[in-house]
Amino acid sequence: MAELYCSCPERHKVWGEFWWTEGKYQWVFFDDVDASETYAEQVERCPACSRRLERKSLSMAVTPTS
Repeated sequence: MAELYCSCPERHKVWGEFWWTEGKYQWVFFDDVDASETYAEQVERCPACSRRLERKSLSMAVTPTS
C-alpha cells in the first residue's frame, strides 16, 4: 500500500495498491480524504480534479526525517 497525492492544486490524497487482476499486475487506487463523497471507494479519477489516476503522475507522501 502506498499513500499518494494527485498533482492537481488540491493534492487530493489517495492510497494505491498493486493488485493481480485480469491476468496482470496493476495499480488500484482508493480515495483517502475523510470528507470526500468517495472516501474509501475505489476510484479511477481524482475526486478533486477528475484527472485519470496513473501511478507515474502521482507523488508519494514525504515523511520528514529527524
